[in-house]
Amino acid sequence: MQDTVIVIPALEPDIKLFHLLDSIRKEETELPILLIDDGSGPTYTEVFEKSRKFVSKFIVHEKNKGKGAALKTAMEYILAELPNIQYMVTIDSDGQHSYNDMMKCIKLAKQYPEALILGTRNFDKEVPFRSKFGNVLTRNVLRLSTGLNIEDTQTGLRVIPRSFMPHLVTVSGDRFEYETNMLIETNKQNRLIFCQPIETIYIAENASSHFRVIADSVSIYGVFIKYLLSSVTSFAVDVLTYAILIRLLAQVNLSSILTASFLARMVSSFFNYYVNKKYVFSRQTKNSFYKYFGLVILQILLSALLIYTGHSLLYIRNTVVFKIVVDSLLFFLSYYIQKNYIFKR
Repeated sequence: MQDTVIVIPALEPDIKLFHLLDSIRKEETELPILLIDDGSGPTYTEVFEKSRKFVSKFIVHEKNKGKGAALKTAMEYILAELPNIQYMVTIDSDGQHSYNDMMKCIKLAKQYPEALILGTRNFDKEVPFRSKFGNVLTRNVLRLSTGLNIEDTQTGLRVIPRSFMPHLVTVSGDRFEYETNMLIETNKQNRLIFCQPIETIYIAENASSHFRVIADSVSIYGVFIKYLLSSVTSFAVDVLTYAILIRLLAQVNLSSILTASFLARMVSSFFNYYVNKKYVFSRQTKNSFYKYFGLVILQILLSALLIYTGHSLLYIRNTVVFKIVVDSLLFFLSYYIQKNYIFKR
């Protein structure tokens, strides 16, 4: 077990940190523990001083940098100073993770040494609203944007193999969004993710959590929010142009619908491509221009055919309203393709 180190990032902890470390040491005396004070300040000196007797290494961030930054600090230290360590298991300082669950995750990691292991909670039970809401929202956004279906995307109990650490220290994000970015990057690198069910523990309604509901949610869902705003703006231009053209063309048939759809999409897609490349995904990939407009053409054909089918077979007369419905469904498909194929690193 000497090849594994326990990493505990802590911000303004209370006595639960001491109890957590004490409970671990009663069961396990050999596992090294790396404790990181993420800028808690002098008010919390006493808690850390009581806890230091349990840990092998204590690192202090003079200013708060965020949980993601603390995890990167831990990985950098392991890579530089602990050559025998092959796994780091991360647990939260507020007592939400038990020793037994931690050991189950480590055991699973030994079976799959190159995989990322997650200790996942069951949110069907009674849990604080903000914790359940945040996890359910992140889970659904992640599934829509990457195809990953993970029950507990924000779990702090994870086992990370050494071989993955050099890459993970370069992943963007310094706060809670880093944990979500880690999952996305694991998927991109074609590494396996295994979920180990663990006990759902919340103490005092999770009052000690430092998750900032608005600021951290914006960070976690930042790319999707920017994509949504970009798409809404482009969508408005597209629908407005289509409405004008279909009125000018006068007759509603497949030819006029295709013509109006094509011209409207061309106007909005040039704007959308530039915004997505520059501000949403913030990267230029090889042949992204051609891939993007190939997707645009495919969407135009799908949209036009579905609108025509609705008009001719379902007798939908208002094709503008029906276009809004159809293109809203295609919106999620387009996001998935752009993020994972067109603007992929």
